Amino acid sequence: MSKWLNQLHQGDSIQLLQSLPESEHADLVFADPPYNIGFSYDVYDDRKSDDEYLNWSRAWMKGVHRALKPDGSFWLAIGDEYVAELKQVACEVGFQLRSWVIWYYTFGVNCKANFSRSHTHLLYFIKDSKKFTFNHQEIRVPSARQLVYRDARAEHSGRLPDNTWILRPQDTRNGGFLADHDTWFFPRVAGTFKERAGFHGCQMPEQLLGRIIRCSSPAGGVVLDPFAGSGSTLLVAKKLGRSYLGFELSAEYVRLASDRIHQARVGDPLEGPADPLSSAPATQAGRSQFKKESQPDPQGLAAAFEEASDGYSVDRLIADPVLNAKFIDACGARGLAGRPRDWNLGIVGLRKSGELQLETSAKRTDMSWDQLDPLLFASEIALRKMLDAGYLSVDEVLSDPTAAARFDDIARSLAPGHRTLQYRWAALRLRKDARLWQRAAEGGQPPTVGAFRELSASQIAREPDQPCVYEIFREEAPEFPVYVGDTINLRSRLAAMEQRLTALEAILKTPGTWRYRLFGEHNASATDRRGVQSLRIGQTHPALNFLDLGAAVAEEPAAIQ
Repeated sequence: MSKWLNQLHQGDSIQLLQSLPESEHADLVFADPPYNIGFSYDVYDDRKSDDEYLNWSRAWMKGVHRALKPDGSFWLAIGDEYVAELKQVACEVGFQLRSWVIWYYTFGVNCKANFSRSHTHLLYFIKDSKKFTFNHQEIRVPSARQLVYRDARAEHSGRLPDNTWILRPQDTRNGGFLADHDTWFFPRVAGTFKERAGFHGCQMPEQLLGRIIRCSSPAGGVVLDPFAGSGSTLLVAKKLGRSYLGFELSAEYVRLASDRIHQARVGDPLEGPADPLSSAPATQAGRSQFKKESQPDPQGLAAAFEEASDGYSVDRLIADPVLNAKFIDACGARGLAGRPRDWNLGIVGLRKSGELQLETSAKRTDMSWDQLDPLLFASEIALRKMLDAGYLSVDEVLSDPTAAARFDDIARSLAPGHRTLQYRWAALRLRKDARLWQRAAEGGQPPTVGAFRELSASQIAREPDQPCVYEIFREEAPEFPVYVGDTINLRSRLAAMEQRLTALEAILKTPGTWRYRLFGEHNASATDRRGVQSLRIGQTHPALNFLDLGAAVAEEPAAIQ
């Protein structure tokens, strides 16, 4: 099966699905087949009779059912003309309908004798109603207990979204379309969009595909697209750290889409706004209006913070998706100037300037360094990549919804299975502890590195579950470590990194034979370990560490709560 993975194969999807050497290997299948409305494709005839089209659809859906794991998910994008018929065909094949999502888009099709078309149906199917992948931690929203009643007994992680119809953005003061509803608002990929591939007329937005892939497939899982077209599904799967497999009838589309996919790397950002309401308006009047929106009102920000923070700190508000959704909703309800990024940065600025009066009894976030240890390296590497991309600080990354989502994707590709809050809180802890280490380095004697020894992947299992400082480097360049780490559990940390080397290589864009180097003794104190780590980072300047721990830290010293 390995020779099929991470490739786009040319040929008929029905035949290729039947040719797969084994069944039940895909975690997620996303299909955007021809709609049979006469669209002009490269080689496919989109003008079948009703019976021909439904029989053809039944054949490829049988192949999808065979290819999908028992706990897998099948998402079908389809237009109005055949949505009811294909839903029935899918159920006949053996799928169970889980949800019927409406994708509402801007830049729709203008009609003269009908309502203008501005939506597509996204049918979400599963094979087994008692066993399926649904990463609910990625899509939870605040509950009524949290938002309305402020009940301390409410589940802090929020609730699963409602099955709700809502108004269009221009019909409500604060936008209307939210990520938690079954009516999804993403701009269609218009001809002038940066992400437009140019060779295929029916290109899916990366952010829409990203939501489906995050929700319905595990990190490292297999995503299959039987009608790959421009390659967007496979491209996004690769960016999000999944394996991928695609089929496409047109040889020309295969060539062009393969080039797109090849250029992507694990951890690359998804194109398009994660928050569609932050899209720039198309008119000159709209641009002028946005220019007039300067800084949000400080009093309004403070009031929104008081309403949404649930007694926690600004850091927690920015890092916690549930609290931040409440804060953004509160800002929107007050009609504050700007967008979510402006509001988040605004409240951070009020905290820094001392203008935000915080209660001394603010709730603390109980998430210790030891608890974060299994994912610290992933958050640090993700943060470094965001800083390399031009973001100036941790606050700027976490305040921008698009940047924060990109940070989450990189961190999750390296250490899957943790909550979004944990990845982001680890980044804040890194910033705080970097300051502490800096002060210690300035006021004390330089630590002694001591003896070191090298370790191969086969030797990891023999290492103890004890604290240690380590480096990871390519065998071809031992003098240039790419990451210097400190962990309380060496064996578990190195085993986790070894399992994610493919994602690490994609981030580095440098394949190689990887080895490890250990410094000092096991069970050294935290102060000694971090001193050694700081020294090695300052000496070797690894590509993936947050910063040189002995260098100046630009952000103000402030403890996180």
